[in-house]
Amino acid sequence: MLPRSIAVLLAIVACQSPALTADSESPKSHVRVNLVGYLPADTKVAVVFSHERVEDGFAVVHSETGASVYEGKLASSPAPGWGKFEHYYVADFSKVTAEGNYELRLDSGARSTSFRIGDDAYGNHQADLLLFMRQQRCGYNPYLDMACHRLDGRTAYGPRPAESFIDASGGWHDAGDQLKYLITSSFATAAMLLAYELEPDKFGDIVDDMGRPRANGIADVLDEAKWGLDWMLKLHPTPDELYHQVADDRDHNGWKWPNDDSSDYGWGPNSYRVAYAADGKPQGLAKYQSKSTGMANLAGRYAAAMTMAARIWRTELGDHVYAARCLQAAKEVYSLGKRHEGFQQGNSYGAPYRYEEDTWADDMEWGAAELFKATGEVDYLDDAKRYAEIIGDTSWMPLEKAGHYQMYPFINIGHSALYPLVDKEFQGKLAGYYRSGIDATVARAEQNAFGIGVPFIWCSNNLATALATQVLLYEQMTGDRQHHDHLLAQRDWLLGRNPWGTSMFTGIPRDGERPIDVHTSLWKLGKMDVPGGLVDGPVYAEVYNSLKGLHLENPDEFAEFQNDFVVYHDDIGDYSTNEPTMDGTAGAVYLMAHFGTPDPTSPRRSARQKQLSMSEGGVVRGPRDEKRLAMVFTGGSYGEGAVTILDALENRGLRGSFFVTGDYLAMADQAPILRRMIDGGHYLGPHSHAHLLYAPWEDRSRSLVTEREFKEDLEANLAELRKLGACQTSPVYFIPPYEYYIDQHSKWSGEMGCVLFNFTPGSGSNRDWAPESHRSFRPSKQIAQEILDFEAREPDGLNGFLLLLHLGSDRKDKMPPHVGPLLDELIARGYAFARVDELLGSPQAATP
Repeated sequence: MLPRSIAVLLAIVACQSPALTADSESPKSHVRVNLVGYLPADTKVAVVFSHERVEDGFAVVHSETGASVYEGKLASSPAPGWGKFEHYYVADFSKVTAEGNYELRLDSGARSTSFRIGDDAYGNHQADLLLFMRQQRCGYNPYLDMACHRLDGRTAYGPRPAESFIDASGGWHDAGDQLKYLITSSFATAAMLLAYELEPDKFGDIVDDMGRPRANGIADVLDEAKWGLDWMLKLHPTPDELYHQVADDRDHNGWKWPNDDSSDYGWGPNSYRVAYAADGKPQGLAKYQSKSTGMANLAGRYAAAMTMAARIWRTELGDHVYAARCLQAAKEVYSLGKRHEGFQQGNSYGAPYRYEEDTWADDMEWGAAELFKATGEVDYLDDAKRYAEIIGDTSWMPLEKAGHYQMYPFINIGHSALYPLVDKEFQGKLAGYYRSGIDATVARAEQNAFGIGVPFIWCSNNLATALATQVLLYEQMTGDRQHHDHLLAQRDWLLGRNPWGTSMFTGIPRDGERPIDVHTSLWKLGKMDVPGGLVDGPVYAEVYNSLKGLHLENPDEFAEFQNDFVVYHDDIGDYSTNEPTMDGTAGAVYLMAHFGTPDPTSPRRSARQKQLSMSEGGVVRGPRDEKRLAMVFTGGSYGEGAVTILDALENRGLRGSFFVTGDYLAMADQAPILRRMIDGGHYLGPHSHAHLLYAPWEDRSRSLVTEREFKEDLEANLAELRKLGACQTSPVYFIPPYEYYIDQHSKWSGEMGCVLFNFTPGSGSNRDWAPESHRSFRPSKQIAQEILDFEAREPDGLNGFLLLLHLGSDRKDKMPPHVGPLLDELIARGYAFARVDELLGSPQAATP
């Protein structure tokens, strides 16, 4: 994004102005909802506001039929409003969980736009964000099928003679302008790699590495990240060189197509552009100078992105040459950062605006943590811990003023990367840093009716996505979900539950209020409505009024909802609120993918499917090419063996996979055991809520439950588990009740973001539930021996096995005491153990 520095007083505004009316039939009340929709388990709260007191009830109705599914009363908002409007209310419809398209209607006739509730509500919008990234490409732009800026660039500063040519072509245009920055591109690249590692099944393959519409066997998010990686490698041509910016504000000379750039850097229009070398010192070729003190901010992010790339390209894509190149670059640039601790800012030329980043220890922490994962060299771990303590909880979150991109990136991913590498005491410190920032935003959110927790400095939408991401990472680190509703409030703000009633992403939703008249050449010159771009977002009126060159080209469609404190305009003349940014969009990819559905064209998913053994659409065995299996334990009405099993696993440093029903979750004596499962890093997943029998034992061709019954039961199970902090990543693995199902149930599970699996048949382990009077009864010692005998005689042994045992039963001869000796013997036979998600999520090729 165009770097225009600004230090702003961020008064915590006690008023927030409710949003633009969607289909409101009454001018007196306005209803704001998330325009995209909600997952069934989400807290769902609409905001209603009016100049006059409203005493309406509300109803949630089917959009198509008008049938009411839920009725309630508006409650006065406990928080202050937003300026112009005096009365604010909330409408909580969280109890609506059935899949469908709905509207929220007030008794007075005011209504929301249509929104969706369902596991598919977010669909594949992460692909829209990647489309926006492709149209930001420089060098070759596949969206425009256009080559541009092939002569980037000629050097300024650094070890080479001034105006030396280096190949700095490629990368991404930063926003509506055509500058390129390592400051933002390093984060954008790393953010997309992180999104892939956290949500690999959410990314499909519909384009090749050049962005052309043809699959290439690589997830599109990795193709896009590699576009950034390749440019970053060019910016590091020798071990002691790093370039950080191509072009400057001489670019801002009017609307233009990328291949016909009229800006002139001294070599004529549409020719060479300046390439600034990082040297850790103040820079600027004209009046304005940066305040740079080092280059560790750039070096740390660069090292993190390159090391993550090395891991992915080596382990998943099998490209050891590219992986080695990335890792070597990471080490070299990280070393530059250690020698030049401090920050390198962006450069301006004819205006005072630039990226004013002045933090760097967070980036070095991230880079060091990733390098330790890759190399095992303890010096990197020591560095990461040292940098973590230097940066601590420093962030924009508690502040009321900040320079433009002063504390960038807007989330310290280093704390999350370091967390699994340190002891519990240091983990507590890292989690505390995250929690401190989140708590500050909660306090801010309590001061407005919309629950938005960010200050309205320039690029406030980037702050909202960063805050939501920080809550997600904190939940994954700790299992603590106390801030989950706060996370949802930030997401909902970005997608329409805001004063203006608009999404902040271009093209999302496709049929709803969204940014259209955006500050880009593509819109100005070609009326191209490119989906997926995250715009800057609302700013304090003080900021808006201080910036040069701002004007509205059309009457303000949101005039009714503006106030004296904060403004947002869908107008091409307002570059402060309505310019889509490359790094903001990349930073939102993980958030959108987290709530999205698995992509059926996902290469990782397809590769994994080829490794797995299937039955009735469910997975029954993992890869057979290595001696690795998963210990699976289910619990329903009994759980007396859980502690014995956990002891057996943890005494051997192993993690198991536990799947429980609603009955198990309701047992008070199991609550601390469930917490131990989560805290111990075991997998905790669903086994159905009511332990329904899905199909007749004698007829596996038909279902005994309807789709609605199936989904409502499973959703109830998931909702209870998520309250505990389980089932936070996608997909969720699910073993059906009675370990019995048909193909239709596997399909329904997939639609809910779950992978249905079952135990691997043959070993007889599943008989440990049978009481002495049952024909399936076998003594526990015999069951253990039969498992070992099966392993010895089968060609593939227990490779890829899903070995099922139960947490308890009503038999007298209990199986759990035999688990420890069984594990010892399998370890002696060379087996490794994995959680279900690790075993079935492996991307490596295996023999079916």
